[in-house]
Amino acid sequence: MEHWMKYLALVLSLSLACLPHAALAWSNHALGTVLALGAMPEIRDASAVEVESLESFLAEEGVAIEQLLDEQEEFFRENLAGYPARPDDLRFVPTHQGDPRRRFLMALRVNPEIRLAYFVQGLPGTDWSAHRLLDASQVLVFRKLDIWREWRFYQVSPGDSVPALAVVASAADEPDYGHDINLFSDNPGDVGRRYDFGRQPFGDARFEYSSQAPFHIGYYHEDEVIYRSAPFLARTYPEMRVYQYLGLARFAFETGHPYWGYRFLGWGLHYIQDLTQPYHAKAMPGQGTGRLIWIALKAAVGLDADKRAAIERIANRHTEVERYQADWLRRLLHEGGQDSPLLRAYADSRTDGDYPAFDEDSLRAVVSRESYDFADDFDARIAHWLAGAQVRQGFSQGNTLAPLPEDGQLNQVLVRLIRHFGAHSRNAARATLP
Repeated sequence: MEHWMKYLALVLSLSLACLPHAALAWSNHALGTVLALGAMPEIRDASAVEVESLESFLAEEGVAIEQLLDEQEEFFRENLAGYPARPDDLRFVPTHQGDPRRRFLMALRVNPEIRLAYFVQGLPGTDWSAHRLLDASQVLVFRKLDIWREWRFYQVSPGDSVPALAVVASAADEPDYGHDINLFSDNPGDVGRRYDFGRQPFGDARFEYSSQAPFHIGYYHEDEVIYRSAPFLARTYPEMRVYQYLGLARFAFETGHPYWGYRFLGWGLHYIQDLTQPYHAKAMPGQGTGRLIWIALKAAVGLDADKRAAIERIANRHTEVERYQADWLRRLLHEGGQDSPLLRAYADSRTDGDYPAFDEDSLRAVVSRESYDFADDFDARIAHWLAGAQVRQGFSQGNTLAPLPEDGQLNQVLVRLIRHFGAHSRNAARATLP
């Protein structure tokens, strides 16, 4: 038994090593968030907020922040199974010497090298042309920035007045800018050895994006035999991030720091939105436990063709559907049409009340459960689309491969999932805003 369980763990670990390097989960989160929250009266009618430096926020509220982060740490130790406790020397103590910003980030156990630029994204319906355009390297920490060059980042400064929606929507994309990279002991740099998360549980360490995956994925509902074979699947931490950031957002609103309230809210929404993507909630959609065991048994006796095919299939479907959804959304926004089912789905609030009020259990019990239950059907729909695309796809002018064709049934599935994205974003915002 141990022999095939070892091979099952290998199949799962290799499939997760092939995750899309950026693991974007529904494209640019700022675009999705501005569409999902734009009609909420609590945000639409909110007063513009004054940009505040993080240093000012920490200086004014340092003692209370110290207490809040200690309370959060106590909650994690008591309520999150397998949680790796934060080393005590990382506590945020406002009277300690050194850069308070860096000490705060290390108390949160995020990458202390993140830029934390003061910026807003150039989103539909906004004109920031009077502000300086920032290069992507001033906003993100990654070495390879090609995929980010299409976003537009505009500088704002402490004291500027900014719409609340622009703050929260821009911030919702930020955790993909390097917050969660290099936090494990086998990653580059020094902080991974101090943070006590251990070795990176999955992902391909050759790619700088991959180390963020365990923070943006939540495998909470796999069969027990899967966890026994691959216990590393349980080492995922989006619950920690959502609790940290929404708690900080509530604190900032309550203490009169609305800019940081909206910015922390956006950070927390990011991880919730990630888990509305079924590939972020189930390790191998479309592969039942029995099928995975059979693949592992065959691999154990040297017949690994099914293993290689399964790994390639999952990676390809995840990558292609993310690209498809992103291209669809960008095309709609470029054309300026507002009557698309996809655009309406982000703002469709009819099912918001079907869910319980958002709380500390919602990410696991509601958001990821819903995505996990939908994962196999989603995977099958993608497979049907790709199979049809291979038949229909040809070469366009210039002898380049033509874009994958549109699929009406896949569009319907994506619209349903984007409704989940919007509903959970709004419910989390309602639970956090004053």
